[in-house]
Amino acid sequence: MGDDATVGGRYALDGRLGEGGMGQVYRARHLQLGKAFALKIISPAFALDSAARARFNEEAKLASEISHPNIVSVVDFGEDSQFGAYMVMELVEGEPLINEGAAPWSVRRACDILGQIADALDHIHRRGIVHGDVKADNIMLTGETDSASSGARRRRVARLLDFGLARRPGGEDEEEVNGSPHYLAPERAAGGPPSVAADVYALGVLAYLMLTGSLPFDGNVVEILMAHINQPPQSPSLRRGEDIDEALEALVLRAMAKDPAHRHGSAAAFRYELNTVMDMLDMGRRRRASGTIKPESPREATVIAAFDRSRVPQALISIDGRIEFSNKAFCRLLGQDEGVDGLNVSETTLNGVVPGLMRAVRSAHVDGKPCERRARVFRGDNKPALELTLWFCPLPLPGTEIHLMIRVEEEDAKRRSRDSDSGSY
Repeated sequence: MGDDATVGGRYALDGRLGEGGMGQVYRARHLQLGKAFALKIISPAFALDSAARARFNEEAKLASEISHPNIVSVVDFGEDSQFGAYMVMELVEGEPLINEGAAPWSVRRACDILGQIADALDHIHRRGIVHGDVKADNIMLTGETDSASSGARRRRVARLLDFGLARRPGGEDEEEVNGSPHYLAPERAAGGPPSVAADVYALGVLAYLMLTGSLPFDGNVVEILMAHINQPPQSPSLRRGEDIDEALEALVLRAMAKDPAHRHGSAAAFRYELNTVMDMLDMGRRRRASGTIKPESPREATVIAAFDRSRVPQALISIDGRIEFSNKAFCRLLGQDEGVDGLNVSETTLNGVVPGLMRAVRSAHVDGKPCERRARVFRGDNKPALELTLWFCPLPLPGTEIHLMIRVEEEDAKRRSRDSDSGSY
């Protein structure tokens, strides 16, 4: 096939990028938009096979239903009279998740990427889709600007590729044993159907590979499949050659449990436990002041993680106004990248825009009842004002007597919502 060929009447091929299980992947340029895409064309060996074409089209259809920052999107698909079935994907340029012979990853980096992959799997599982082929070869790392950062900091973003084996449970070909043997769950190796639990198992194998630098089982295909069914994996700490935190090791081994009922019930549950482990290990969190609340149990770590990841600005404040614990959203609202724990709330920008701020703190404590304050923040430059609603809720905790929560709305958006509710346009 010449690189100057045109597919679907609107995609000009600009060179070959690689090959998937059922087709070749090319760099393509949309003739009208001038934008570059990755275009996958069904292999000639499958082009005349109606069942293979149906699987190819099913892959395109399922993938086109999904939009997630950690999944490569399919934006178009169809049939070309000359080349047959094709699908068009966003062009993602990066590097493989695992390079051959690479050393084990740092725990911090592995946890960050695993969390992203778990998010991607949870997204597709909630839509009734099982990926069926989670493995290192189907994940690419890209370098993207972190929009949440105040600077131009770039971070590694994992992108899940290839939905060639993705299915909605209940398909006719469920009994086929397909997928990479190294990642195949025991029940799949024994001929069982693809499932969410099998994807979670593959995620556990991926975690094992990232943390140890090697797959849990190796050998010929039969040996690998039998090991998945019968052989417990070696401790990740032993394989790595250095201790891994017990909670992290337990997470990986739970995901790789032989019995699906003993694994995490979902990718979201895996992610939830991973968040807890990361917080216990103090990963991905800014340094806090001396008044920081430190978790003393997994349950406390879970609560703190939920508090910190909430999109609602929140803080725990002492009766004298000292901020003992705040979440990221609270710091962003105050324009503080380095955190505000240890400051007095009267020293922050809130004190200048919220009338009676400290009186509200003391009132909630003395009366033992929640109270509310409202404020408007003008931002200039033709931007709509922000309307703040602050709730001060008393807590029976010496040193952190007040739980402060803040709702933030743009004035125009609030008015539109009110008008919509009242039926005016």
